[in-house]
Amino acid sequence: MRRFAIALFLAALAGSIAAQPTRPRGPRPSQTAEIAEGAVKQAMQQLGDIKKICERDIGILTHLRAADDALTDPMQPANAVQKAYEEVGAAKALGPDFLVMQGVIKTERALEDARRSPMTADFGRLRALLRDEAASPASRVAVRDALRLEDEAMAWLRVQQLISEHLRAVAEISNQSLRASER
Repeated sequence: MRRFAIALFLAALAGSIAAQPTRPRGPRPSQTAEIAEGAVKQAMQQLGDIKKICERDIGILTHLRAADDALTDPMQPANAVQKAYEEVGAAKALGPDFLVMQGVIKTERALEDARRSPMTADFGRLRALLRDEAASPASRVAVRDALRLEDEAMAWLRVQQLISEHLRAVAEISNQSLRASER
């Protein structure tokens, strides 16, 4: 009985192994190519994250510049201060970097004070505060992001050059191998 159970088990095992599809025996891509492909995919995901950060920083800078533009109309001070306050609030809602956020908060507080009495608001001081404390740091952050992307582009150009040299070497070795097999 024991021999029969063992024989049945071996037959089932052999049947399951035979039923599995066989792998093609052709050349398999090298693992280094797979690793490089994985690195490129990871870099593409990181680029998506960096793109979101850049879009956020550009949006913040756009709102702050719109607030500055709104403060250029002292003929309707209540409307100008309200528009600037809304733009600064929109910039704050985007969640800027720490330094930019500090400037945005200072500017928002100054605009709140100006909203209480828009007729006596000092538009020159408000614009200077907005530019110095919020817009200038936001501009520096946007430039920092652009420079970081520029450095990454240069690094990828170097990688592309190395890949092209590697492909050229692989093609030469392949050609030599094929010529040798023809002789």
